[in-house]
This record gives sequence, C-alpha cells and structure tokens, in this order.
Amino acid sequence: MGYMATQTVDFSSVAKGIPSFKVIKAIFFIILALFIFRSTLIFIPAGHVGVVYDMGRGVLPYSMKEGLNFAIPIWQSVTLMDIRLQEYTMSVVPDEGALRRDDSLDAPTSDGQQVKVDATVIFRVDPEKAPEVYRTVGIDYVDKLIRPYSRSQIRMVISRYTAPAIYSEKRQEAETAMTTELAQMLKPNNLIIDKILLRTVIFSAEYSKSIEAKVIAEQRVKQAEFEVQEATQRAQAKIAEAKGLAEAQALQKASLTQEFLQLEAIKKWDGKLPQVAGGTAPFINIPLK
Repeated sequence: MGYMATQTVDFSSVAKGIPSFKVIKAIFFIILALFIFRSTLIFIPAGHVGVVYDMGRGVLPYSMKEGLNFAIPIWQSVTLMDIRLQEYTMSVVPDEGALRRDDSLDAPTSDGQQVKVDATVIFRVDPEKAPEVYRTVGIDYVDKLIRPYSRSQIRMVISRYTAPAIYSEKRQEAETAMTTELAQMLKPNNLIIDKILLRTVIFSAEYSKSIEAKVIAEQRVKQAEFEVQEATQRAQAKIAEAKGLAEAQALQKASLTQEFLQLEAIKKWDGKLPQVAGGTAPFINIPLK
C-alpha cells in the first residue's frame, strides 16, 4: 500500500498578506478624521437656512446662513429649512395638486349654493424665525398649519359672497380678504402668507344651467332695450329732419318777395322782351307811388 502525500501550508506567507495592526489603526483614524471633518463643515445651499440642534442646549435660537458653516461633530446636528417662496395647491385635478387626488374645497356661498374651489397658497417661512418654527411645529408645517388653516379660511371668506359674485366681480376682493386674514392667523407661527389664488370656482350642474339661462334672458332684455333705443333715435332723427326742412321752406317762402323775383329775372334777362300776341309783354312791374 502506498502512502498519501500530505500538503503543508506555509502560514508565515499568509500572515504576510494581512495588514498589520498599525495599518488598520491608521486606516481607522483616517476614516474617523474624514467623518469628523465632514461633520464639522456644514454647507447651506441657496434659499435655505440650517437649524442647529445642540445636545446640551436644544434648538439654538440662531440659524446657519447660506454658505460654509461649522458645527460640533456628533454633538450638534443641522436640519435644512427652505425659506424660499413655496406653494401649496388644492385642486380637483389629481396631477395639479400637492396631493395626488381630488383635493379641492367644497364651500357654501351666502345665497345657499355649494361650490368647488381650486386654490393655491403661496407662502414662506420667516428666515429669522426658522429655529422657532422647527422647535414648535417641525418641518411638516404644511400639513400641520398651511393646509388646515387655509382650507378653513377660504371657506369662511367664500361664505360671505353670493355664487355669481365669487365667480366674477368679487373674486379679487375675496382673494385679498383670504390673504390678509390667513396672514394674520399664521403670523404667530412665523409663516408669511404672500398670496392666495382662487384658480377655479365650479358650480353644481343645476346651478350652472340656471346661471346660463339667466345670462341668456338678460342678454335678450338688453338686446330688446337696444332695439327700442335705436328705433327711438331713428324716429327723433326723422322728426328733426322734417322740422329742419319745414323751417327751411318757411324761410325760403318768406324771402321770395316781388322785388327779389324781379331782381333775379333781371339777372337772367338776355335784353330781349318776350313777344306775345298784340305786342310785347311787360317785363318789369314798376310800382307807382
């Protein structure tokens, strides 16, 4: 019987391929240094501020401005907050609103009608009060404040107007009232309301038909009034024309005296007396004194 050859492993060569403890330690400290460096330098992009949470003092009353800032690694964390103009749209069309569904408002009018409203709220966070917003509300201020407050106030203002008014001549006035009142409500929460826009006002199908019928009736009345007015003006014009013609004829008649007619005949006379049977006809009648 033969003997199987046993293969020996040279562990010394394997050990040579493993990094030494000093190398591992150096790599660890390099990674740690990069982490600390990255945690120390905080870059704030344009249109944002950095709200600082300090493990010892909580939310700091000041915020980091745009550009490069410094923070204490691990001990301090920074949350970005957008201070640019933002918009929150509530729309019946899912693709247009902040929520991907029908997010329009159902609002009553002063004349008892129910309308659907698409609206957009344009707002921003007060940059000087961003830490306070973060501390009292958090970063979800849209869901907690903008959405519920704006929906309530829009309904409140619409209830002061009739359906036709909110659709047409009072629309801008209603937008101004909504903006002013919502701004006052959210000012203590350090949110600045720039503008509320009524994008669309939709009536019920029945009310839309009644408005259409009313508009058609009003147009017919206006057309009839216009026709009457036009006929009256034509009649007055004819009366004025007839009166002027009568006055002209009277004036002409008054000016046709015997002397005037003889003068006109002399101007046109060719120097020959007209011939009649028995002699010449007298041409000029000279009055005898």
